[in-house]
Amino acid sequence: MAEKFKVGIYGMLNNSEHGLEDDVFKGSGIEIINPAWKDEDAYQKLLPEVEGLIILTTEVDRTAVEKLKKCRVIVRQGLGVDNLDMKAVKERGIQAYNVPDYCVDEVTTHAVTMSLMLVRDMTYYMRDISEGVWNSLKAPLSRRANELTFALAGFGRMAQIVAAKARPFFKEVAAYDPYMKRDVAEKLGVQVIDKLEDLLGAADVLSIHIPLTDETHHMFNEKTLRSMKPTSYLVNTARGGLVDGAALYKALSEKWIKGAAIDVLEVEPPSFDDPLFSLKNLIVTPHAAWRSDAAGRDIRVFAARTMRQALLEGEAPNRVL
Repeated sequence: MAEKFKVGIYGMLNNSEHGLEDDVFKGSGIEIINPAWKDEDAYQKLLPEVEGLIILTTEVDRTAVEKLKKCRVIVRQGLGVDNLDMKAVKERGIQAYNVPDYCVDEVTTHAVTMSLMLVRDMTYYMRDISEGVWNSLKAPLSRRANELTFALAGFGRMAQIVAAKARPFFKEVAAYDPYMKRDVAEKLGVQVIDKLEDLLGAADVLSIHIPLTDETHHMFNEKTLRSMKPTSYLVNTARGGLVDGAALYKALSEKWIKGAAIDVLEVEPPSFDDPLFSLKNLIVTPHAAWRSDAAGRDIRVFAARTMRQALLEGEAPNRVL
């Protein structure tokens, strides 16, 4: 008789039904047991019962991990796993997975779009129009994209695709990554920079594609932002904690850099009293770089497939622990 597995899903995207997951789990012996998707009490009650847990943004801290008496597998619907207490998960011997492939096209397009909006000073025009001002001469003079260096902090898969998408628009594409794949960079026509400080000095547009860890937290701070050109732009579609928000405000308001575009913030949702939101040289989107109808479907299907394979076969792709 096939083994039975109970799986809980908490904080699911798009709707409260689980038809997509049911289709993936059909005939596998996997049963979805939670009746409520964002009910905290229901979530806490299901933790001791599940062999598998699929989560979106909810925090799985040590207290939650200690309640996972039967759990074998946790799958994070998304790329980052900073909402998991990885040390506690490892101590319990639970396998952890992410879903890195569901929104590659969306995020990479978002990063390049934000970069071009900055270069073309769209934020000034949009703010002026919203205030009833029709005057193109108020905004700073733009520079031609094909005279600029587009720089990548990090050169993993996402950054490599951004490089390919940005290449037709910019004069040069350069990248820094301590684990740089030089052969890939060469094929993409990307200049390899060996030191972060050299990349900061060369960048006209700096797009961040680095995972958030204890070592990279606030990697972009007063020191690093002051190293950039006063005519340069910063783009962050990675993780909010990589950029020190207070330092970014100073950099933008005191003109250390010309502008920035961010899709992620250290605290989400943010306080709209934050002075960052008053700046005309800043574009902000609400952690929306991933969004599309296809990505909303794929994140759920891919997570369910990972859970099925890990429970039935003992291992699946994209294991992070």
